[in-house]
Amino acid sequence: IASAALFSITTNSVLAESKNYVAVEPLTCDIVKSIALPSDEVICLVDRKQDVHDLKISPKQARLLKKADKVFTLGTEMTPAMRNWVKRNSTVVLGVSAIDIDDHSDHDDHDDHGHSAKKHDDHDDHDDHDDHDHHDHGGVDPHVWHDPHNIIKMGEVVSKSLKKDVPERKLRKAISNRFKTFDKTLEDLDKWIVKQVSTIPSSNRVIVSKHKAMDYYGDAFGFETISLLDFLGHSSSLRPQNISKVLNELKEENVKVIFKEQEPASKLVNNLSKQSSIPLSSNQIFVDGLMMEGNTITVAVHNTCTIVNELGGSCDETTGFDLASNWGSLNQ
Repeated sequence: IASAALFSITTNSVLAESKNYVAVEPLTCDIVKSIALPSDEVICLVDRKQDVHDLKISPKQARLLKKADKVFTLGTEMTPAMRNWVKRNSTVVLGVSAIDIDDHSDHDDHDDHGHSAKKHDDHDDHDDHDDHDHHDHGGVDPHVWHDPHNIIKMGEVVSKSLKKDVPERKLRKAISNRFKTFDKTLEDLDKWIVKQVSTIPSSNRVIVSKHKAMDYYGDAFGFETISLLDFLGHSSSLRPQNISKVLNELKEENVKVIFKEQEPASKLVNNLSKQSSIPLSSNQIFVDGLMMEGNTITVAVHNTCTIVNELGGSCDETTGFDLASNWGSLNQ
């Protein structure tokens, strides 16, 4: 009886200590799970198949948000449906509005890559109605995680917030240790990407895709990035002069490939590929979060190898996916 009572007390104390967190976006969920204590429950609010731009919070999801000890989100720039929730004290934003964007002072000078990461800001706020995309971010690019150093900063926000919830020094130290592994894996990823990109001929370092989503990646690793919608505006009202303008830009920049962001490729991207005689990438790049399988590192490795191999470089996939496995061990 005494041992049963002791077991009950111990169990209750463990239950009392464990927290219930909700992470809104799949990427956010992966980050939080990688740092939170294994005893804490982290619920992923949104399925990977769901586009967070279009999210409408259901009554069931609203109940989960209300019950959570804390809610973690990229913020309204990525997930507009969170606009009423970000004001709550229990909500922690870790996206573009919450971090200082990395300036890459620790990277080699990218000027010798042949292209500066040029911005085309003419039409930031246009979304592509033909393909039912919703990339109006109010002029702010929320895709910060394409630079590993920004993910580290996002992780710092999470780590600090989680440590506030645990009075025990031992548990705070456990969170710090998990963050150290998180940090090291991302530093290793950053070095790995630099190495892979160095195999691309400098004149080929241009990433052309539909949306303005790869600028942080371009800035970090020495690519010029061209967003087709920045040139064209609403694809539902394409004008011949705009088409002509983008075709000239692609020719002028010696573009080797247009990267598709979905399967099958959008009509806009398909048409421009045909008119410019520039091939589409054989694989898509994933710009808005995680792939259907894998984790934060997996998508970075996939995108990097797609970019590197298409632009004439050679990508060491094996080492990249080893890093993804290291990251995955944090979630087991």
